Amino acid sequence: MTTSKSAFNIVTLDGPGGVGKSTTGKVLAERLGYYFLSSGRIYRALAWLALRRGWSVEKALPAGLLDDANIEIATDGALSVNGEHPGEVLSSGEIATATSFLSVLPAVRELSTRVQRETVESIEAGGHYAGVVLEGRDIGTVVFPGAAHKFFLTARLDIRAMRRFRELKDTHPALTLEAVSEDLKNRDTRDSERELAPLKAAGDAIVVDNTELSLAEAVDAMAAKIMGL
Repeated sequence: MTTSKSAFNIVTLDGPGGVGKSTTGKVLAERLGYYFLSSGRIYRALAWLALRRGWSVEKALPAGLLDDANIEIATDGALSVNGEHPGEVLSSGEIATATSFLSVLPAVRELSTRVQRETVESIEAGGHYAGVVLEGRDIGTVVFPGAAHKFFLTARLDIRAMRRFRELKDTHPALTLEAVSEDLKNRDTRDSERELAPLKAAGDAIVVDNTELSLAEAVDAMAAKIMGL
């Protein structure tokens, strides 16, 4: 007699910049024993590659860039681009700015979606995790619309700006809270008004406003929903 394989759970976590998706997603994945995957790292990896090829936000993408881009994410989380490991440079301000413009391009989003789906297929086939938590801006609406559990994390702009400012101020001493707030506001506009995969909560997503919630409280609320408590 054979036993049926347990279902592999996919949890999507969408929301605007500065809301704490990555931190929340990582802690939630650890709580559940799931793999954590951030779509932002894929877009940043593409921005890194584009900048190395001489691209700037005023230009069209270098010819063949997306055809040549081979992005792989190992089960230990290591990300490589054409065999190279960008590492911490993906967290730089230059990469972040480039990413915000690059990520609105349809071909770029299509490539990111494919990489995410292939990565999840590989994780599921590996059998080491019972599920995966993916964070981004269109995971529940485009990348995995059939996911079993969908969440949309949100918070007031002033709270998001303060959180992002505290995160960056030590490495960017010239940065101001006002500049961070304006950047997030502009990113919100670009993300929500783009024609392809605009930022919005999936119709069946649970909206979690963490304006007044601690990280632990937000994770507790989502974990309880996933585990049916």
